[in-house]
Amino acid sequence: MKQYDILQPVTHAAKLDLVSGQGAELIDAQGRHYLDFNEFCIVLGQNNPHYIQRMTQALCGVTSGKCAYSADKEKLYRYLMETTHQQFKAIHLTASGSETTEWAVKMALKITGKTEVLSFWNSIHGRTHLSASMSGMTKRKNHYGPIASGLAFGAYPNCAHCPYEKSCDSCNFFCLRHLDQKLPYESANDIGAVIVEPYQGGGVIVPPKGWLKALQDWAHARGALFILDEIQSGMGRSGQMYCYEEEGLEPDMLLLGKALGNGMHISALLTKYIPEEKYLHALTGGTGDENLACTAACCVFEELLEHGLLEHNAQMGLLLRQKLDQLAEKYDCVCHIRNKGTAAAFEINDTEKYKRVLSAIKAKGLLVPASAIGTIMLKPPYSVTAEQIEAMWRILDESLAEQ
Repeated sequence: MKQYDILQPVTHAAKLDLVSGQGAELIDAQGRHYLDFNEFCIVLGQNNPHYIQRMTQALCGVTSGKCAYSADKEKLYRYLMETTHQQFKAIHLTASGSETTEWAVKMALKITGKTEVLSFWNSIHGRTHLSASMSGMTKRKNHYGPIASGLAFGAYPNCAHCPYEKSCDSCNFFCLRHLDQKLPYESANDIGAVIVEPYQGGGVIVPPKGWLKALQDWAHARGALFILDEIQSGMGRSGQMYCYEEEGLEPDMLLLGKALGNGMHISALLTKYIPEEKYLHALTGGTGDENLACTAACCVFEELLEHGLLEHNAQMGLLLRQKLDQLAEKYDCVCHIRNKGTAAAFEINDTEKYKRVLSAIKAKGLLVPASAIGTIMLKPPYSVTAEQIEAMWRILDESLAEQ
């Protein structure tokens, strides 16, 4: 496989011949056990009985009902509307987060009659042309120009490493206020959409309380639609069904994906506004609303709402933060801990020590996401247990102590 894998030179992925798993535990062909703290999509964990049963039933039924009625498609729409308290007017299903972010922005610009979108540094919005262009990560764009037009960028409030060298407790959201100074020089000053993650998936960067509400107000005051990209943060990851609920936000569009299908390719755009009918034909096609994908999404809602997984994940998020705080108390090199539910990250303030620790935890069987140098991210499936979080802590503790 390595001979033909185009990403092998940059991912250097070790061969993991995984043959079985349960929840957050994975087992390879040699019988070695791993703790999976690198799960963005299969949030129900491995071998979830309810998911297997529901998907097996769906596979034995009609699977080709593209754009036709299905009971689970209708049920999914009901779940989406009820859990967002009927705030939205319409839903558009797609097969990927990249599709969803692109159509959200295209629709917002059509609705507002404006030409530009504001995004933020370090954001992740997808890998297709427009979504990659408006992602604030250099690796998505460098040497792959020209990028899409009509884009402007602001600084996301990464308060631990403020690019303006401000202090979070006294800056009065300087990065937001600075937009009014920089945009007239860097854009056509015609912003019709603001797209933002409630916390950034790249590094679990959590903005200070009140910043998102201030950004929402900023967007509305300028006639722009406020789009919340919850493709990584939504569907229970933060301990609530949707991250925007925590600050009482009222997004014009809400974007969901990844956890929505528990590994099946489905993403959702919920919107308060709809373009004129003559402009809707462009949205047709694709496979986001196929029967299997809708069944998978319904199963995720069932597990979260009816089988107690949402409450369980919230509790595990609290425990995860508690264990990381213990590491910071024990080791001076551990700093800048942040989390939203079971999405967590911390930094090690010595680059060489960080590299040794990262190598050690992998050798001990703890799987973590790739991240920026100095940062260790942790994103287990929602089914992670207290015992597995304790085991994760022991691996981190041992790896730090050895350095």
